[in-house]
Amino acid sequence: MLIQTTALPRIDFQLEMITKTRLGRIAAQLFGARRCPHWQRLAMLVLSSLGLAACDSEGGRIRPLSTEVNVIHVARNFGNLEFRRVERLEATLSYRTSSQFSWDSGTYTFNLDSQLPGVETPIRLYTFEAELTEGNDYSIVLTEANGWLRELVVEAPAGEIPESEAEILIAHTAAQIGRVDLYLEPPGTELAAATPRGTVSFLESLPVATITPGEYEVSLTQENNPTSVIMASNTFELAASARTTLTIIEGVTPASPAAVLASGGGADVPLADRELRSGLRALNAMTSRDALDVTVDSNFSPPLIPGAQFAVPSNYALVVPGQRTLMVTPAGNPGAIEVEQSFLALPGQRGTWFIRGDPGALTAHFSLDSQRRVRGIAVVTVYFGATVVPGVDVYIVAPDTDIDTVSPTTSMNETSAVARLLVGLGAYSITVRESGTQNVLAGPVAAAIGFEGNYGVVVTNGASGSGLDMTLIDVFSTQ
Repeated sequence: MLIQTTALPRIDFQLEMITKTRLGRIAAQLFGARRCPHWQRLAMLVLSSLGLAACDSEGGRIRPLSTEVNVIHVARNFGNLEFRRVERLEATLSYRTSSQFSWDSGTYTFNLDSQLPGVETPIRLYTFEAELTEGNDYSIVLTEANGWLRELVVEAPAGEIPESEAEILIAHTAAQIGRVDLYLEPPGTELAAATPRGTVSFLESLPVATITPGEYEVSLTQENNPTSVIMASNTFELAASARTTLTIIEGVTPASPAAVLASGGGADVPLADRELRSGLRALNAMTSRDALDVTVDSNFSPPLIPGAQFAVPSNYALVVPGQRTLMVTPAGNPGAIEVEQSFLALPGQRGTWFIRGDPGALTAHFSLDSQRRVRGIAVVTVYFGATVVPGVDVYIVAPDTDIDTVSPTTSMNETSAVARLLVGLGAYSITVRESGTQNVLAGPVAAAIGFEGNYGVVVTNGASGSGLDMTLIDVFSTQ
């Protein structure tokens, strides 16, 4: 008792000093600096001594406070971005994804690099600086303006968010829609009776706002005109005790100029216009080469895609988003269902149903068709519809390449019948071999990839009864 009685005044003096430091403030919050038992006060002194160990021995400076940073990639015309803090690779971000970090406050240089197909060394695309100040957290939105990468840094006060609240940040990166009002309302709310969360222009943001957790819909309208709706999203959830960044981005199709990406808590939720339809097409590789009818949800009259021809992609047909059932029959014969398969149609999504196999044993394989044009990169989709061999090796290589000296670009079989490849622009030669052998079944075929877009290669049984046929479709067929 004698030790505690004589030590208490000194402890109280030290507590006054400690609570002026960051670690002391944290300890005071945990233990209640002025009204806690003596053992808890001693624990605070231990915490403070650990914090002092991080101080500069000469000047006594305390390490800068850390800040939380959410980095979001919404640069539509750029592929995967290597995000570097100076030269340290922090994350590789794909389009419409984010990564979270905790860094000391201060000014940083950030670099964005890209790894292009066929190029060994990453290419530096953009460099910028950002000051992360004490007491704030940040969203760094990687976007583009006039074809060049840009950053939009959105700041919000740091701090715990109560269970009864959620927080939102709003950033605008869709150049083509200009200044808009953003509404964030529960499902079923009439916009005419609601108040927008704010009005925001391209490369601007709105201050952090508090909102009740729960289900919401995002709507964008022309400024001061709630009846002119640019997009209205499906329902999504704002979690309690979390901060969500709502980034206005370019839409997924020309018919929909805007969409929204909700990023927070390690999740990224794309929100498209709920009025958008899903587009699908058929690519018929049935070995008999007969035409096929493709329909959805038993609506046979008329079929959604009537008379899909062999090795020729059909036009896209529009489908209401939601859980749907694909049905494939011989042309004009709805009673002979060859394929019946459930799938989820998403708003604005475009995709190809590839139908392969012998009559009576058809299978359907879905391939997402990209609607982005990523600079310097083309998407080549290979469709394997042959049945005379169990699998193939496909080579897409520079002209005059000895394919005995390189690995296949992709290997395929009846279950992995669709391969989606990223290829740089240039001249190529395409050859198909029987899997694991030097037996050439098709090619070499010269193929120029002159600009960004979707290219297709269809591999089927040979019409002559031997070997395989290789058909070039999509952008290939227009050159």
